Amino acid sequence: YTSFNVGGKLKFDDAIIKDGSVRFRRFSDNQDSGENRFIATTSFSIPVQGEEINTEFGIDYIGGSFDKDYNGAGELNYGNVIFGLAPSYQLKQDDLTVDLGIKLAYLNNTELGDNKFFIYPNIEASYRLVDEILIAYGGIKGDLIQNSYYDFANENPFVSPTLIVAPTDQTYKGFLGLKGKLSNNVSYNIKGNYFAENGKALYEANEAQTFATQDYQYGNSFGIVYDDLTTFSVAGELNIDVNRNFTLGIKGEYFNYSTDTQAEPWNLPDITGSIFLDFQISEKWYAGASAYYVGERKDQSVIVGTLIQDPPKTITLDSYFDANAHLGYKLNDQLSVFGKVNNIANQDYQRWLNFPVQGIQVLAGATYQFDF
Repeated sequence: YTSFNVGGKLKFDDAIIKDGSVRFRRFSDNQDSGENRFIATTSFSIPVQGEEINTEFGIDYIGGSFDKDYNGAGELNYGNVIFGLAPSYQLKQDDLTVDLGIKLAYLNNTELGDNKFFIYPNIEASYRLVDEILIAYGGIKGDLIQNSYYDFANENPFVSPTLIVAPTDQTYKGFLGLKGKLSNNVSYNIKGNYFAENGKALYEANEAQTFATQDYQYGNSFGIVYDDLTTFSVAGELNIDVNRNFTLGIKGEYFNYSTDTQAEPWNLPDITGSIFLDFQISEKWYAGASAYYVGERKDQSVIVGTLIQDPPKTITLDSYFDANAHLGYKLNDQLSVFGKVNNIANQDYQRWLNFPVQGIQVLAGATYQFDF
């Protein structure tokens, strides 16, 4: 993969327009695939009868092509441009804060010439039940999500260069939670989510062809399938921060999915969890550790021959736990040395079907910060 991007940001003081940003990215691979994406956003305030309506406006264009589809047929082209407008008004009264808004999205498929208009809720509220100790919050939002080859390949580098790239209509995402502080150094967040997505992108293992002619047709790559998906999740988070010398974070989330046409929510985990630790041992020494857990996922294995095709087999990928640690020493203001150990348990779990991860990894090095 090859990626190039350029962009910039502007911020305005005492003006109707608050800020703006632009970014262009060119992404390609060695299979004659290419993708261009251009994103421009700005936010501004509209005064209405002494009140301000905060508004965000954005343009998101994507266009790309693949040299051929998975079976070696003609070129695959895609192109979409999304115009988004999101006005909102914030209402504050004592311990209650409410953001009322909507999000408007206009989608133009530049390849097919199709146009669609979407309206999403954009509402969020919070109420301080007990000062900083207990805050209740909730809301309902939605969005038109622009998918891209760049994003797919960064999440799963084993995707084949034969994808159908289309946006996801996140019709709504409702959430309700409690957050606050147990003490000055300990904060928490408990949250429940329920959201519906039309055209959710799922990674599914491509079929293995006994007559394969391309190096990604041996059951060693992944494609994208789209399905209407509803998801319920419950998440919890605990953060401990002691004098900025010791920080500890613990997160966990449980998921329950419901698909429309697909047999399973391919490669989506049922449980995720993580622990992060950073410790400033002394003025010179520092250390840290992290561990994460990913629950079971499901994928499908299909073998296709010239005369017969085996029925698809659903494969369950085992859950896994991965632990990492690092230690560093600051020699002076410019020079530091460090050591890292990844996958301490030396597991060969499969993050993706047929692709076991690398075992234990040890890295040592130095960093130098120039002082000009």
